[in-house]
This record gives sequence, C-alpha cells and structure tokens, in this order.
Amino acid sequence: MERRDFLSGMGATLAVLCAGGLAACGGKGDDPAPVNPPGGGGGNVKLTVNLANDLTAVGSFMIGSGVVLIRLAAGNVPASFAAFTSTCTHMGCTLSAYNAGKIVCGSTCGHGSQFNTDGSVANGPATNPLPKYTVNINGTTLTVT
Repeated sequence: MERRDFLSGMGATLAVLCAGGLAACGGKGDDPAPVNPPGGGGGNVKLTVNLANDLTAVGSFMIGSGVVLIRLAAGNVPASFAAFTSTCTHMGCTLSAYNAGKIVCGSTCGHGSQFNTDGSVANGPATNPLPKYTVNINGTTLTVT
C-alpha cells in the first residue's frame, strides 16, 4: 500500500471516530464543541412584549421563545434592554435565570456557565459569548428580532 493511500484511509477513519464522539477528538474530555446558535437580528420577530405590563422594573427579565430579555435601565428605549439567545453556548441547554447581574445556565446541563449583560462569558465552562438580538420599541410594544 502506498503512503498516500494509507494516510487517506486514516483520515477517513479518524473522521468517523470523531463523529462518533470520542473525547480524544474534542480536545477537552467531556466538553463538547461550543454551540453557536444563530443570532443578531435576522428580521423575524422572536418575542413581543407589552411594556405597559411586563418588564416594568429595572433588573426584571424573561426567558421565552428562544430569547433572554433583560431590562437594564429605566425608559422604554432599546438601549434600556438587552436580548440574547436563550441557548447556552457551552452545551446548548436553555439558560435558566438572571441573578445578581449575570445570565445563568443552571438547567439540566449542570455546568453553571454565566454571562454578563453584554453577552460575554462571566464564568465558564462556556467560552463563546451569547449571540445578541435586536430590540425595537414602538409605543409600549417591544419586539425582539
């Protein structure tokens, strides 16, 4: 067998083994490849909120429809809110809370990643920031796209 045929065959074998989930191919033991959910306002409405009734206090938040939405400041202007995907970039679990200024992944994954209100990682094991969504406000209707 020629060397190039051998190496070509080995590459295919390694690809199959890695696709099968061997930890050695991931580089970090049981830490899977980061999840990179789509983000950044694609134009489709992901969430609609009536600001006359919901998120009225600074620090209030909601998680739903694939979005974490937090009121950071007073006033019904887009800059008073932060919106991100509710999918943790570590293992793809749904983020579960907003506590002490941190977005928390405390769900069934059990890994406990935390994110700052700009989406950056505060505490791992996540290494990638949360993709941010666009907030629009018309009167008392807030939409996340």
